Amino acid sequence: MSIFTVTGATGSVGKAIVTELLSQGHQVRILSTRKGFDWKDVEVFHWNPKENIIDDAALEGANHLIHLAGATVSKRWTAAYKREINDSRVYTSKVLLESLNRVSNGPSSCVSASAIGYYGTSLTEQFTENSPAASDFLASVTENWERYTQKFESPTRRSVQLRIGIVLDKGAGVLGQLVPLAKSGIASPLGSGDQWTSWIHVHDLARMFIHAATNEIESGPYNAVSSPSLSNRALTKAICKVLRRPMFLPAVPGFVLKLVLGEMATLALMSQKVGNDKITGTGFKFNFTNIEPALENLLK
Repeated sequence: MSIFTVTGATGSVGKAIVTELLSQGHQVRILSTRKGFDWKDVEVFHWNPKENIIDDAALEGANHLIHLAGATVSKRWTAAYKREINDSRVYTSKVLLESLNRVSNGPSSCVSASAIGYYGTSLTEQFTENSPAASDFLASVTENWERYTQKFESPTRRSVQLRIGIVLDKGAGVLGQLVPLAKSGIASPLGSGDQWTSWIHVHDLARMFIHAATNEIESGPYNAVSSPSLSNRALTKAICKVLRRPMFLPAVPGFVLKLVLGEMATLALMSQKVGNDKITGTGFKFNFTNIEPALENLLK
């Protein structure tokens, strides 16, 4: 079995990855900003990326690095917080790169989180890894994020970026927001409801990170989305169906979302139909490719 070092391990995706790694018998190390933090069966090492502090022992002798750390985009986008979204991805990646260059026996693979926000929005285009970056805020952040994690690559180390879609996880992310509304009978489509949603079950995403680390796939970006994509209206309808609740109509107008959420409404209104042929071409197999079984697994 292998030794994995994980950053951002206490988030929804990080917890799923650590749980999956332990179930497979791997040894897990995490980097935490909380001194004295304890996690059963996991080695905890301290870092403070803002102050360029990291315990190099977290990477010495590790076989693989999984890098998830970065400020959440699901908080109101003030000017200051937009800087934090971008800067947190830069300084965490920089301190890791410096540590990787110092250790004598470091990981042979680094698999880093990225996002399909790289592509911008379109109701008609299907995005692949060859699609260019858009020019909006999320795309600029994601492009910058990948620019730094690409530097992890060396003659002896692969660097993979997983461009993650909407992650379905019980009590977190989109489901954490929509399920309480659906249970109350007031869930409704957002904006036009026609915008494409490219999603992935959190357990498939955890398995994909491990697959990318432990298989000799080429360095570079891979879309981390299941198939097929579905409309925002279809996603909301599926959630309501699984919970046996009605879907509330009409849809919430885009201008209302913008009044309530400000610029962060972009997350709800953007349309992204994203393909996954590149990652499936490496031999990865999804456990969840249809939305209703995925939701039933998480919500029942």
